[in-house]
Amino acid sequence: MTVRSGLCALVAASFLISSCAPASATSARDIPAPQVVATSTDEMTVNVIELFCQTCAEQIQEGCRAIAGVTSVHVDRHEHQIMLRFDPSMTTAERVLAAVDDVVASIP
Repeated sequence: MTVRSGLCALVAASFLISSCAPASATSARDIPAPQVVATSTDEMTVNVIELFCQTCAEQIQEGCRAIAGVTSVHVDRHEHQIMLRFDPSMTTAERVLAAVDDVVASIP
């Protein structure tokens, strides 16, 4: 019985710790998070619902160009998408997506 109760406590603690992960920056502002449309080893296309005006597109493009490891950015505001090319030896798609989330959340 001691082993089972110890195992239950360990499982409960792991669920508690995993549920304490930080919320994305966009969800903290109550706006939709960027969603990956397509990805490969060194490219990703992200759907950004909040991509409306030219000023927002320019600010998002500038912010995405500053993401470590990102080598090119193309913003299509009519399709609400950002196409990013990155160096996989410097970053991962998950890190790029998290940084895009931060960029989008920083736009007023």
